Amino acid sequence: MKLKNKTVFFIISVIISFIILCFFVTGYYSIDTARIYSQGYIDYAIKDAYIKDGRWISAIIFVIVGLINPSIETMYIVNIILAIIILSFSVIQIYDIIEKCKKLEKTKSKIIAFLLSYTYIFNFLIVDVLKFIDSFVISISILIFIIAIKKIIFEKKKRLGLLLTIFGVICYQGTIPVYIATAILVTLLENKRINKEYFKKILPCAISIIIAAIISLIIINIVPMITGMTKTDRMNGIDYIENIRKNLMVMNETILYSFYMFPQYVWISIGMFTIIISIIYGIKKKNMNYPINILFIFMMYIFSSLVMFPIQPFNNAPRVALVLGESISAMYIYSYCTNFERQKMNLYEKTILIMIIIYFIVTIISIMKSTYQYKLGNIIDEQFSEKIENEIVNLDKQGITINKIGIKYTGNGKNIQKYSRLVRNQSMYMMGLYTVILNEFYTGRTLSSVQDFTEQLEQEYFENSSKEEVQFQSIGNVLYILIDL
Repeated sequence: MKLKNKTVFFIISVIISFIILCFFVTGYYSIDTARIYSQGYIDYAIKDAYIKDGRWISAIIFVIVGLINPSIETMYIVNIILAIIILSFSVIQIYDIIEKCKKLEKTKSKIIAFLLSYTYIFNFLIVDVLKFIDSFVISISILIFIIAIKKIIFEKKKRLGLLLTIFGVICYQGTIPVYIATAILVTLLENKRINKEYFKKILPCAISIIIAAIISLIIINIVPMITGMTKTDRMNGIDYIENIRKNLMVMNETILYSFYMFPQYVWISIGMFTIIISIIYGIKKKNMNYPINILFIFMMYIFSSLVMFPIQPFNNAPRVALVLGESISAMYIYSYCTNFERQKMNLYEKTILIMIIIYFIVTIISIMKSTYQYKLGNIIDEQFSEKIENEIVNLDKQGITINKIGIKYTGNGKNIQKYSRLVRNQSMYMMGLYTVILNEFYTGRTLSSVQDFTEQLEQEYFENSSKEEVQFQSIGNVLYILIDL
């Protein structure tokens, strides 16, 4: 790929991404961001998350950031800009892979390749990656993985590929399924069919990711033991069987509703439609190897996501199922590199091209909608914090000093039905997970939390059938808050 073409498509990728992620570019804050605000960059990097999670790259970067100590808002905006730039480089890497497998001489061919590359990286689930203040490090992991696969499959540089794979895993373990699925796709693009040679070519990638994962596990377990640290909640006491059970329970919802980040039934419908028309085309051309490979790609992307099944419940972390968002583009990349050879497209190729364009448009709209709903979750949390702050200020004017709060949730869920499922999933207030850390983040006021909000206290001081969603009651220096959702 010529440098001029790379530069043009890179700039286009950056511009599109800034537009569709505009609600994030102005600032977005996850619960981890609030924890960083409360603890400080350095303490969070060393004592809370990154060191103990085996994410040394993030730890080193955020220790350095802690020495500079920028505001949280500044850090997130810098982070999202870097993430967009890094992911746009990943788009170019995927484009380069397509170009290695297919000549892209005409402008139309280059545009199609770009659309496929863009939706592969900026798929509808990327939003759940970009909400974090360290999403640029996760983006580095994705980029490094793609480069590592290219080094191993195309350039036969296995040692360099292994080192890059280890680096990518240390950046972020949750992107391991991306490595697995992308390696499966790239090997098939290079080898054309699934046979002994295919498995021989993909073996170095498999060995590399296994070694990288083992090294990561050693770091995660050895470092806390040597330093006397306790593992984070993400790593300590993982109930693998329970996580598998939970993920199996929501798998139907995941497949049909796409984490509520894509139009309902559309993802699976596009996947099934693509497989069906590929089978029809294969029968017509008397070449069943092609539809078998299409089906293989789709199933392998789903199975790659299962790597995270025992570790993380999907409903809380769509980012670890990022490969599901890549799967449709992966099928179309294979289809485009395998067909579209003639000057004039046949009916099947025209259908695939139409689907590529439709999928690109729907993906763009979905990302914009998701970022807006994520942001709305932030706004709801901030508004609730302001309610608490106003109540404390009013009490202070009356000579009542509040330095503790107790929160209790009640109700049957009727008050939250006016918001979409995605908004509810992103608001800590609506999920019943609001904490003093979040309150401090949004208001700057440091409070302590009490756990003595009993049924007796609720019955004595609060109206059982109040029309108010939030009721306040001060007792001594404690502000009790009853939330009816």
